[in-house]
Amino acid sequence: MGEQRSIWYKLGNIDYRIIYLLVALMTAWPLWSPVGTPMTVGENVKQYAEHIRDMEPGTVVLCGFSGYMTMLPDIEPIYLATWKMLFEKDVKIMVRVTDVDGPVVIRQEFEKIKPEENFGKVYGVDYMIFPYVLMPTATEIAFTDNIRTVYPVDYYGTPLDDLPIMEGIESMHDVDWYFTSGADWGNQRYTIPYGVKLLCWGTGTGLLPFVPPFYDPVSGPCYGYVGGASQGGELELESGFFGAGVKYNDCKNLAILGLFAFVLLGNVSYFGEKYLGGS
Repeated sequence: MGEQRSIWYKLGNIDYRIIYLLVALMTAWPLWSPVGTPMTVGENVKQYAEHIRDMEPGTVVLCGFSGYMTMLPDIEPIYLATWKMLFEKDVKIMVRVTDVDGPVVIRQEFEKIKPEENFGKVYGVDYMIFPYVLMPTATEIAFTDNIRTVYPVDYYGTPLDDLPIMEGIESMHDVDWYFTSGADWGNQRYTIPYGVKLLCWGTGTGLLPFVPPFYDPVSGPCYGYVGGASQGGELELESGFFGAGVKYNDCKNLAILGLFAFVLLGNVSYFGEKYLGGS
């Protein structure tokens, strides 16, 4: 009995420094190598990924890229996983940056992804980038009606007419899908007048509270959405392109599992001492 009591007592009195060290190791481990701990992938994320997978060859995709430096930790996992999924497809990708530092960010992202090396894509044939232009309502209307009135050249100064990807693409009538961080504006400006389908990406706080009223995976206008780093991890898991989002969720999940394990251990110690170890 004394030996049993000693075991229960020791279980409940593990040096707290050992506990801290073990929790630190559990949360740091995924930073070096993503684990892909089991997680529930939301239906909105599944539909987002499914509609990308179902895009037919030649589909024209316009990406409203609102990435800027201060919000990248929350949204970059979504961007990177989405680019990789799109580059796996035989679709035409046009990128419209909506923030001043967007051109720098998108260039850095494509340097990480390496579309030519990893996916066999050619700039100007399979994808292109528009330069940054401030978009008040009048300019946006002009853009949707005639792309070349706002963007006569691409980000690198090449006339749009010299880019093979732009052949036959004149207005939003020629675009099939639009990736946007604003479902309300996307519906008003792109879906209602032109019938463009929406997929929504953005920060957790900037996107998630506003998208659900527009979400319908069958009839749209928003057919799927992903918001914030946590759902970015879900998208990485769904797509198979592990990155910072999976690392984030791994760290969170392993920390919770560690906390649960030590709480369980404390309860086992308490009840073991009380009922099996004597008093």
